[in-house]
Amino acid sequence: MIEADGPDDGDHDAGTGSAPSHARGHDHRDRNDPGDPSAAHGRAPASGHSHAHGHAHGGPWWDFPLDRAGRLLAAAIAAAVLLTGVGAAVLWPEGGREIPAIAATRGVNRIEVTVIAVEPTTCIGAPDGPVRCEDVVFERDDGETATYQQTPSVTTPVVAPGDRIVVADQGFEVDQQFRYYFLDFARSSALLALFALFAGAVILLGRIQGLRSLIALAASFGVLIVFTLPALLESRSPVLVAVIGSAAVATITLFMTHGVNHLSAVSLLGSLGSLSITGALAWVFVRATNLTGLSDEDALFLVTGDASVDLQGLLLAGIIIGTVGVLDDVTVTQAAAVGEIHAADPSMAPTRLYRSALRVGRDHIGSTTNTLVFAYAGAALPLLLLFSQVQLDISVVLTSEIVAIEIVRALVGGIGLIASVPITTALATWVVRGEHTRR
Repeated sequence: MIEADGPDDGDHDAGTGSAPSHARGHDHRDRNDPGDPSAAHGRAPASGHSHAHGHAHGGPWWDFPLDRAGRLLAAAIAAAVLLTGVGAAVLWPEGGREIPAIAATRGVNRIEVTVIAVEPTTCIGAPDGPVRCEDVVFERDDGETATYQQTPSVTTPVVAPGDRIVVADQGFEVDQQFRYYFLDFARSSALLALFALFAGAVILLGRIQGLRSLIALAASFGVLIVFTLPALLESRSPVLVAVIGSAAVATITLFMTHGVNHLSAVSLLGSLGSLSITGALAWVFVRATNLTGLSDEDALFLVTGDASVDLQGLLLAGIIIGTVGVLDDVTVTQAAAVGEIHAADPSMAPTRLYRSALRVGRDHIGSTTNTLVFAYAGAALPLLLLFSQVQLDISVVLTSEIVAIEIVRALVGGIGLIASVPITTALATWVVRGEHTRR
């Protein structure tokens, strides 16, 4: 969508001979001017205009002309990719590191079964007399039936005949009621159906670009699983691991989804700049607020299994990784806004173009920041309800670690998003107007 006009010079030269550079610049502007009377007489618009318009609606996947601006962009992207690759090589996990207490759970034999009956009974071995229990009768996929026993309570999952559940088989043959116990509900079929619906909607609307976005999503999860998580587990520098992993994800997502072009390059550089700011702010304020990460039950389980796990580092990494997806959306939108405004009026001065696109960014960042904050608030909703019932002073609630973590996440992420708007807008303005201004 965003393209300097270098490659079109040959077309202008063919029509004007060896015209001086200022004449070419004037001709380029007139051909793109929506008010140019020549447009009404069938003169073809300049290719810079048609290309800028094309990207907004899904142009060719590869379109990166190496004019002066393109060469500088390509050099910057190559440097960023090289640094990301070197960082990944240095921080690459060696593998084999496990948390013993967690690794031991791999020995549990998980079986997906179907509930066929739930029968009230008296608990086996109840020390205080008869206690009401339930025998849950289920059928394995091999046709064998078995039973496990549970005590009904508010924390006991309610199962009914026909439910698909996951049980653990301990292998004990002494008493069938104690051989099995409930682990979870089986959700694979429902989740696969939901993913198929999601993928179908993305491809139906986005077509080939939608398919590329799904492939990029899968590749991004691959980076998370193969590099980021193992590297964090091996106590590598959490901030560096998160920044390198996020940079790899941003590169894969932007270039695979939007193609190799000026739009993607500008968006990537804007995202990387904002990620650096987010990482620095997260490092400063997580330490300034003395957040330990010990308020999270999952984190406590990790550190109980292995005291060398850096919980504060994991908190920092989570803030950075949680921002990268929203950053891509903001930077792509800003780069696209600059390209569309320039396409509508190619003669617009760079300062005016920057200010016009920045106004679009202000509207976008307002709604995006609001979404980011309420996403974190929604995730902490049970906690907020708990605090409201305890009726603690609001200052006590907001400064407690478990709430302060979400505040730091939202505000640091919000600042990173805000920073991405002027950074990306300035880069995009330089790309679409830089060559024209220097002529």
